[in-house]
Amino acid sequence: MELESFDPPALQAGEVRVEVLAAPINPSDLMTITGDYGRLPPLPAVGGNEGVGRVVEAAAGAGAPRVGQRVLLPVGIGTWATHVTARAAELVPLPDAGDPVQLSMLAINPPTAALLLQDIVDLAPGEWVVQNAANSAVGGYLVQLAKARGLRTVSVVRRESACAQVAASGGDAVLVDGDDLATRIRSVTEGAKIRLGIDAVGAAATDRLAQSLAPGGTVVNYGAMAAAPVSCRPWR
Repeated sequence: MELESFDPPALQAGEVRVEVLAAPINPSDLMTITGDYGRLPPLPAVGGNEGVGRVVEAAAGAGAPRVGQRVLLPVGIGTWATHVTARAAELVPLPDAGDPVQLSMLAINPPTAALLLQDIVDLAPGEWVVQNAANSAVGGYLVQLAKARGLRTVSVVRRESACAQVAASGGDAVLVDGDDLATRIRSVTEGAKIRLGIDAVGAAATDRLAQSLAPGGTVVNYGAMAAAPVSCRPWR
Protein backbone atom coordinates (compact mmCIF):
# COMPACT_ATOMS: atom_id res chain seq x y z
CA MET A 1 0.00 0.00 0.00
CA GLU A 2 1.12 3.54 -0.74
CA LEU A 3 -0.03 7.00 0.25
CA GLU A 4 -0.73 9.00 -2.90
CA SER A 5 -1.77 12.54 -3.73
CA PHE A 6 -4.47 12.90 -6.37
CA ASP A 7 -6.50 15.49 -8.22
CA PRO A 8 -10.24 14.79 -7.91
CA PRO A 9 -11.85 14.16 -11.29
CA ALA A 10 -14.32 16.59 -12.79
CA LEU A 11 -17.88 15.90 -11.69
CA GLN A 12 -20.23 14.31 -14.19
CA ALA A 13 -23.98 14.80 -14.30
CA GLY A 14 -25.62 13.41 -11.17
CA GLU A 15 -22.35 13.22 -9.18
CA VAL A 16 -21.22 14.88 -5.98
CA ARG A 17 -17.88 15.29 -4.24
CA VAL A 18 -17.78 14.12 -0.61
CA GLU A 19 -15.20 15.00 2.01
CA VAL A 20 -14.58 11.84 4.05
CA LEU A 21 -15.06 12.49 7.79
CA ALA A 22 -14.40 8.98 9.10
CA ALA A 23 -13.69 5.53 7.66
CA PRO A 24 -13.13 2.40 9.78
CA ILE A 25 -10.82 -0.57 9.26
CA ASN A 26 -12.73 -3.87 9.08
CA PRO A 27 -11.40 -7.44 8.79
CA SER A 28 -12.82 -7.43 5.26
CA ASP A 29 -10.57 -4.47 4.44
CA LEU A 30 -7.48 -6.31 5.67
CA MET A 31 -8.44 -9.48 3.76
CA THR A 32 -8.93 -7.40 0.62
CA ILE A 33 -5.41 -6.03 1.00
CA THR A 34 -3.97 -9.55 1.33
CA GLY A 35 -6.06 -10.82 -1.60
CA ASP A 36 -8.01 -13.28 0.53
CA TYR A 37 -11.46 -11.68 0.46
CA GLY A 38 -14.22 -13.24 -1.58
CA ARG A 39 -14.72 -10.19 -3.82
CA LEU A 40 -11.64 -8.22 -4.85
CA PRO A 41 -11.53 -4.87 -6.68
CA PRO A 42 -9.53 -4.41 -9.87
CA LEU A 43 -6.08 -2.96 -9.16
CA PRO A 44 -4.94 -0.33 -8.50
CA ALA A 45 -7.62 0.31 -5.90
CA VAL A 46 -8.31 2.55 -2.92
CA GLY A 47 -8.91 0.75 0.38
CA GLY A 48 -11.90 1.20 2.66
CA ASN A 49 -15.34 -0.35 2.31
CA GLU A 50 -17.46 2.04 4.38
CA GLY A 51 -17.45 5.53 5.81
CA VAL A 52 -19.26 8.78 6.38
CA GLY A 53 -18.66 12.17 4.78
CA ARG A 54 -20.03 15.58 3.95
CA VAL A 55 -21.05 16.74 0.46
CA VAL A 56 -18.79 19.64 -0.56
CA GLU A 57 -19.57 19.97 -4.27
CA ALA A 58 -22.38 18.90 -6.58
CA ALA A 59 -22.74 18.73 -10.36
CA ALA A 60 -25.65 20.42 -12.03
CA GLY A 61 -28.80 18.40 -11.64
CA ALA A 62 -27.38 16.16 -8.92
CA GLY A 63 -30.33 16.87 -6.62
CA ALA A 64 -30.34 15.62 -3.03
CA PRO A 65 -28.29 15.31 -0.94
CA ARG A 66 -27.27 18.96 -1.02
CA VAL A 67 -23.90 20.55 -0.33
CA GLY A 68 -23.28 20.50 3.42
CA GLN A 69 -25.30 17.30 4.03
CA ARG A 70 -23.63 14.47 5.95
CA VAL A 71 -23.98 11.14 4.15
CA LEU A 72 -23.26 7.44 4.45
CA LEU A 73 -20.93 6.42 1.64
CA PRO A 74 -21.65 3.51 -0.73
CA VAL A 75 -20.07 0.22 0.37
CA GLY A 76 -16.87 -0.54 -1.53
CA ILE A 77 -16.30 2.96 -2.94
CA GLY A 78 -12.78 3.25 -1.48
CA THR A 79 -13.22 5.39 1.61
CA TRP A 80 -9.57 5.62 2.72
CA ALA A 81 -9.24 8.98 0.99
CA THR A 82 -9.74 12.63 1.79
CA HIS A 83 -12.48 12.94 -0.86
CA VAL A 84 -14.56 10.56 -2.97
CA THR A 85 -16.78 11.10 -5.99
CA ALA A 86 -20.12 9.31 -6.00
CA ARG A 87 -23.52 9.28 -7.64
CA ALA A 88 -25.82 11.43 -5.52
CA ALA A 89 -28.55 8.78 -5.73
CA GLU A 90 -26.24 6.21 -4.03
CA LEU A 91 -25.73 8.28 -0.87
CA VAL A 92 -27.76 7.90 2.32
CA PRO A 93 -28.44 11.24 4.08
CA LEU A 94 -27.50 11.38 7.77
CA PRO A 95 -28.44 13.85 10.53
CA ASP A 96 -25.98 16.52 11.61
CA ALA A 97 -26.05 15.13 15.15
CA GLY A 98 -24.00 12.09 16.09
CA ASP A 99 -20.38 11.03 16.25
CA PRO A 100 -19.07 10.58 12.69
CA VAL A 101 -16.83 7.72 13.84
CA GLN A 102 -19.86 5.77 15.05
CA LEU A 103 -21.92 6.71 11.99
CA SER A 104 -19.12 5.50 9.71
CA MET A 105 -19.69 1.93 10.91
CA LEU A 106 -23.39 1.66 10.05
CA ALA A 107 -23.17 0.09 6.60
CA ILE A 108 -21.55 -3.30 7.19
CA ASN A 109 -21.64 -4.76 10.70
CA PRO A 110 -25.22 -3.93 11.84
CA PRO A 111 -26.84 -5.20 8.60
CA THR A 112 -24.66 -8.32 8.72
CA ALA A 113 -25.89 -9.14 12.23
CA ALA A 114 -29.51 -8.49 11.26
CA LEU A 115 -29.33 -10.68 8.15
CA LEU A 116 -27.64 -13.53 10.03
CA LEU A 117 -30.51 -13.58 12.51
CA GLN A 118 -33.44 -13.23 10.12
CA ASP A 119 -32.45 -14.72 6.75
CA ILE A 120 -30.93 -18.12 7.58
CA VAL A 121 -33.32 -19.83 10.02
CA ASP A 122 -36.86 -18.75 10.92
CA LEU A 123 -36.45 -18.42 14.69
CA ALA A 124 -39.21 -17.97 17.23
CA PRO A 125 -38.98 -15.89 20.42
CA GLY A 126 -37.41 -17.89 23.24
CA GLU A 127 -35.10 -19.92 20.99
CA TRP A 128 -31.35 -20.01 21.53
CA VAL A 129 -28.70 -18.92 19.04
CA VAL A 130 -25.01 -19.74 19.48
CA GLN A 131 -22.23 -17.58 18.00
CA ASN A 132 -18.47 -17.35 18.28
CA ALA A 133 -16.30 -14.22 18.04
CA ALA A 134 -19.04 -12.71 20.20
CA ASN A 135 -16.88 -9.77 21.28
CA SER A 136 -16.53 -8.61 17.66
CA ALA A 137 -18.57 -5.73 16.26
CA VAL A 138 -20.99 -8.09 14.50
CA GLY A 139 -21.18 -10.21 17.64
CA GLY A 140 -22.14 -7.23 19.77
CA TYR A 141 -24.88 -6.15 17.38
CA LEU A 142 -26.14 -9.72 17.13
CA VAL A 143 -26.51 -10.02 20.92
CA GLN A 144 -28.52 -6.80 21.11
CA LEU A 145 -30.70 -7.55 18.10
CA ALA A 146 -31.40 -11.05 19.39
CA LYS A 147 -32.52 -9.66 22.75
CA ALA A 148 -34.81 -7.18 20.99
CA ARG A 149 -36.43 -10.10 19.14
CA GLY A 150 -36.86 -12.19 22.29
CA LEU A 151 -34.12 -14.65 21.32
CA ARG A 152 -31.51 -15.97 23.76
CA THR A 153 -27.81 -16.13 22.95
CA VAL A 154 -24.86 -18.32 23.81
CA SER A 155 -21.86 -16.13 23.07
CA VAL A 156 -18.50 -17.82 22.62
CA VAL A 157 -15.23 -15.91 23.00
CA ARG A 158 -11.59 -16.99 22.81
CA ARG A 159 -10.34 -15.52 26.09
CA GLU A 160 -11.73 -15.10 29.61
CA SER A 161 -11.09 -11.35 29.64
CA ALA A 162 -13.69 -10.84 26.89
CA CYS A 163 -16.56 -12.37 28.84
CA ALA A 164 -17.54 -9.32 30.88
CA GLN A 165 -17.85 -7.11 27.80
CA VAL A 166 -20.24 -9.52 26.08
CA ALA A 167 -22.29 -10.09 29.22
CA ALA A 168 -22.63 -6.33 29.69
CA SER A 169 -24.03 -5.98 26.16
CA GLY A 170 -26.81 -8.43 27.01
CA GLY A 171 -25.43 -11.91 26.30
CA ASP A 172 -27.49 -14.55 28.12
CA ALA A 173 -24.63 -17.05 28.43
CA VAL A 174 -20.98 -16.33 27.69
CA LEU A 175 -18.45 -19.17 27.34
CA VAL A 176 -14.78 -19.45 26.47
CA ASP A 177 -14.16 -21.70 23.47
CA GLY A 178 -12.65 -25.12 24.05
CA ASP A 179 -12.82 -28.80 23.18
CA ASP A 180 -15.78 -29.42 25.52
CA LEU A 181 -17.76 -26.44 24.23
CA ALA A 182 -20.77 -28.46 23.04
CA THR A 183 -21.14 -30.11 26.46
CA ARG A 184 -21.03 -26.76 28.25
CA ILE A 185 -23.53 -25.23 25.82
CA ARG A 186 -25.98 -28.05 26.47
CA SER A 187 -25.53 -27.45 30.19
CA VAL A 188 -26.18 -23.68 30.18
CA THR A 189 -29.16 -24.03 27.82
CA GLU A 190 -30.55 -27.04 29.71
CA GLY A 191 -30.45 -29.16 26.58
CA ALA A 192 -32.30 -26.70 24.35
CA LYS A 193 -32.64 -27.64 20.69
CA ILE A 194 -30.45 -24.97 19.10
CA ARG A 195 -31.12 -24.58 15.37
CA LEU A 196 -28.68 -21.81 14.41
CA GLY A 197 -24.95 -21.44 14.93
CA ILE A 198 -23.12 -18.35 13.63
CA ASP A 199 -19.41 -18.73 12.95
CA ALA A 200 -16.81 -16.03 12.28
CA VAL A 201 -13.70 -18.05 13.07
CA GLY A 202 -13.51 -21.13 10.84
CA ALA A 203 -11.19 -24.14 11.24
CA ALA A 204 -12.11 -26.40 14.18
CA ALA A 205 -14.17 -23.64 15.82
CA THR A 206 -16.87 -24.23 13.19
CA ASP A 207 -17.09 -27.88 14.19
CA ARG A 208 -17.39 -27.02 17.88
CA LEU A 209 -20.43 -24.87 17.08
CA ALA A 210 -21.91 -27.58 14.86
CA GLN A 211 -21.63 -30.20 17.60
CA SER A 212 -23.75 -28.00 19.91
CA LEU A 213 -26.71 -27.84 17.51
CA ALA A 214 -29.77 -30.04 17.31
CA PRO A 215 -29.98 -32.55 14.42
CA GLY A 216 -30.82 -30.60 11.26
CA GLY A 217 -29.40 -27.38 12.68
CA THR A 218 -27.60 -24.84 10.50
CA VAL A 219 -24.14 -23.32 10.86
CA VAL A 220 -23.58 -20.15 8.85
CA ASN A 221 -20.04 -18.82 8.41
CA TYR A 222 -19.30 -15.16 7.70
CA GLY A 223 -15.64 -14.82 8.72
CA ALA A 224 -12.24 -16.51 8.81
CA MET A 225 -10.46 -15.25 11.91
CA ALA A 226 -8.56 -18.53 12.17
CA ALA A 227 -7.20 -18.03 8.64
CA ALA A 228 -8.05 -21.66 7.86
CA PRO A 229 -10.97 -23.42 6.10
CA VAL A 230 -14.02 -24.40 8.13
CA SER A 231 -14.03 -27.94 9.47
CA CYS A 232 -17.09 -30.00 10.40
CA ARG A 233 -17.32 -33.64 11.43
CA PRO A 234 -20.52 -35.72 11.30
CA TRP A 235 -22.90 -34.73 14.10
CA ARG A 236 -22.67 -36.93 17.19
